[in-house]
Amino acid sequence: MKKNICLFTIFAALLFVNSCTKNDVINNTPTDTKDTSAQVALDWYKLQLRFLLERNSSLNGVYFGYIGIGLYESVRNETKNSITLSTKLNQMPAMPDKEDNKSYHWQVSANAAMAGMVRSFFTGLTPANIVSIDSLENIYNDKLKPSSDTATFSRSQAFGKNIATAIYNYYLTDNINISNTGYILPVFPGSWEPTPPAYAKPINCYFGTGRTFIASNLSKVAPAFPFPYSENVSSDFYKMVKNNYDVSLALTAEQKNIALFWVDQGNGIGYTPNGHQLSLVVQALEQTKSNMAVAAEAFAKATIAQRDALIVTFKSKYTYNLLRPATYLRKLIDPNWMPFIPSPPHPEYPAAHAVVTGAAMQALARVLGDNVTITDHTYDFRGYPTRTYTTLFKAGEEAGISRLYGGIHYQQSIDIGLSIAKEIGNSVGDIKVYQ
Repeated sequence: MKKNICLFTIFAALLFVNSCTKNDVINNTPTDTKDTSAQVALDWYKLQLRFLLERNSSLNGVYFGYIGIGLYESVRNETKNSITLSTKLNQMPAMPDKEDNKSYHWQVSANAAMAGMVRSFFTGLTPANIVSIDSLENIYNDKLKPSSDTATFSRSQAFGKNIATAIYNYYLTDNINISNTGYILPVFPGSWEPTPPAYAKPINCYFGTGRTFIASNLSKVAPAFPFPYSENVSSDFYKMVKNNYDVSLALTAEQKNIALFWVDQGNGIGYTPNGHQLSLVVQALEQTKSNMAVAAEAFAKATIAQRDALIVTFKSKYTYNLLRPATYLRKLIDPNWMPFIPSPPHPEYPAAHAVVTGAAMQALARVLGDNVTITDHTYDFRGYPTRTYTTLFKAGEEAGISRLYGGIHYQQSIDIGLSIAKEIGNSVGDIKVYQ
């Protein structure tokens, strides 16, 4: 039964595959780009999102950037004067190139590349998942094959597969360590410690070992926290944490809705944070009716920013090892206090939702435009009301403030996190992909 539902979902989405769309406001894309539908790319991302609802994958925040780059490389040659990202990104090898004076069908290439990358990057695929991947790939092959001659189809498919292999090989040279084995918690006044109710061990302790796509982000760390740790009631630190307490006692229904909307805890309940960000990218592209050239650039840049922001965030977290509000408040103000949403098992500063969601949205805004309005339907299936943002970055701002309402971050961590997000998002947005 589940298999039939999965296949029905894919077929239903593909009813829209014939529609070619056009984006009226594009920051960098040449005006002579072909108006090719982005639906094949969107359907592959929707399939990945469905997989994330079934289970968490500890790698999802690591590999989405590689998949976005691979999509871009698989279709970039459709647009005149496009530039390979291998000349722009840290340690990225040369990518396969098209044969001169030979015809290609770039949707076929995208389909082959996405199928190959999803198979390679997703861990723990079930038999039903594999059926879904095969089905989506075959549906597009069957649809696109009649629109190109046999030689063009085969050449395009082989090109996409070669891109997928090259991207996965690029990923294999990444030294990121996703475990917490051997990590020893530092102990000092104000240091992070496991929080109730689970008192879970810290996660992502060595994320900072990963390769950033923008070389300058490799050494980037959040600035020192603005207030020194203090338990004195007249200190700035005490007043800051007291603000968390006061906010928690006066939460409005809207503030609670915002906090719950951005929980993103995965585990079969919702998306992971990175999944929610990808959902926003998909929706923004659909709501702006973006074509393939725009979608490929958008997926690449949003996920490059996402990846770099994750590395900078967790490198910073384990540089400062700042305690969570729950630890401070239960010790000094109210021993029974609990945050509205659970505290994640890692240090407080900076606020990850602010940095990572903000960076992805800022990079996306540099592709689609600063004033794009988006309505977020990510959690319609959970019965949550939709959220509408008048700019893409405002989604990042709300993701950030949700953590204050949830009781798990300080206002200063959110504010600084959003500032870092702008910097990272703009560093990715500055990448020129067309001559």
